[in-house]
Amino acid sequence: MNEVVFLILITVIIFSITTLLITDSVRITLVFLGVLYLCSFFLVLQIWPLGLAAVHLLTGLLTVIIINAFCSRLTWQSNPPRIVLDILMVVFVGVITFAFVPQLTSYFTESSQYLIIGFFLFIIGLLQAGTSQDNFRVLVSLLIFSLGFQVIYAPLEGSALVTALIALIQIVLALVGSRLVIKNREENQ
Repeated sequence: MNEVVFLILITVIIFSITTLLITDSVRITLVFLGVLYLCSFFLVLQIWPLGLAAVHLLTGLLTVIIINAFCSRLTWQSNPPRIVLDILMVVFVGVITFAFVPQLTSYFTESSQYLIIGFFLFIIGLLQAGTSQDNFRVLVSLLIFSLGFQVIYAPLEGSALVTALIALIQIVLALVGSRLVIKNREENQ
């Protein structure tokens, strides 16, 4: 991958993750989740055939549409200490990723650029899912986690069956997760 394309993609991904984590709007969160799927589409397109990459993009956009259909009326209040924690988490994970992932290239056969982006998304999704108390944030974090896994996995295997399985898991996660978020909100009110 070209260095300029890598820098543009990592900048857009970091901006999207940061905006996604500090916003208090469901629609803005889902727009930037869609941007993350679009960035991963451009990454995967350089390795996979257009058909498999298109399945990945369409799955991501379908999960965003499903979550929007269920959760578009959700609201929550921003907590300034939580915003600071999220920004520090993005900075911390970025530093750790850029410092340690290039050393992992001896264990993986892919380039360090895919590993940096994949592990960044993977670790951010994992940390956010573990530290969030809001069910909607946990759902979005699990999707980011699976997106990071797919970016790491893409250069290793280009199987249509595995791509279909990951797409099915993401769609089911969006359906079940968004329904559980709404059910939990209704019970708490």
